[in-house]
Amino acid sequence: MANLTSKIGGQFFYDAAANNKKSLLEFWKGSQSEYDGLKQTGASTSGNPSAASSVVFTVTSSSIFSVNDTVYVTGTSGNTTRTEGTVSNIGSATEVTVDFSPAYTSAASTGYQIDLYDPNTLYIIVP
Repeated sequence: MANLTSKIGGQFFYDAAANNKKSLLEFWKGSQSEYDGLKQTGASTSGNPSAASSVVFTVTSSSIFSVNDTVYVTGTSGNTTRTEGTVSNIGSATEVTVDFSPAYTSAASTGYQIDLYDPNTLYIIVP
């Protein structure tokens, strides 16, 4: 994850979905602009992904991403489910390749959000 964040603490919590085992909940503390900086909106692809194991996204800036980051992609048409992927390549300042397993399908080529918001992290916005 980029140096925009400050991870603090870590607390175990009861997770019934994970076979009733304890999981670690992380805490993130930062400003609203740092929080907003963990996502790219309006990303696009060269075409509608159809059962693609790897998708190249054009973004405003690839600076928040690193290879092997876990990212979450949300499309606008056909597949609006927030889908987990892994950054496999930073092609340029505006190009990010995300690998998916299982393969990713969407009916859109524009309007994607790609974010680094970890579902096991509690985000705390401070002034």
